[in-house]
Amino acid sequence: MSGEIKMALSNYPDGMDWGAYEDYQDPELECGHRANDDCECWCEGGSGDGAHQVEHCSPDNCSLYYCIDCGEEKEPDEEYCNRCKMEIKEDGSNE
Repeated sequence: MSGEIKMALSNYPDGMDWGAYEDYQDPELECGHRANDDCECWCEGGSGDGAHQVEHCSPDNCSLYYCIDCGEEKEPDEEYCNRCKMEIKEDGSNE
């Protein structure tokens, strides 16, 4: 049996570039993490062209930390800042 060569069957071509495969399947993000790492670097208050990292939140790109009406800072679980909530409440009571 010496001299017998066993060939393993593989679904991948010889010389497969595993680095390129990983970059395609699990790309590296701007923050340095991989897409499948579940990193918390990206803010949930932006999407599409407004996608941004947590430290880059601004009234122009973030609806999580900034009021959607006036752009003032707000609590993440609120839709409006306190001033806008009061104005909305006042406008609603005048009708």
